[in-house]
Amino acid sequence: MKPTKMRNKMIYRASYQTKSKQLGSALSKDLHKKYGKRSVRVIEGDSVTILRGEFKGVDGKVAEVSTDKSSVAIGRKKLKKRKMRINGKYFR
Repeated sequence: MKPTKMRNKMIYRASYQTKSKQLGSALSKDLHKKYGKRSVRVIEGDSVTILRGEFKGVDGKVAEVSTDKSSVAIGRKKLKKRKMRINGKYFR
């Protein structure tokens, strides 16, 4: 199977459950040690820090999670999910 076809199946034609799992994000080092997990799903009300893109370094709370669009709305800024820290005060 071609890589393009595999990528389309994994991302664009994914089931609702798989898309929901793709909206996970990395935990801070403190929470990683506390819970023994590297990443968790993003839910409304989580405190996040944006680590990539034009809004890098912006802190905020998750206002809306759209599984259909694979995006997260933080405050007034709608962003596609990339790399974030959840509920942590440690930033890289």
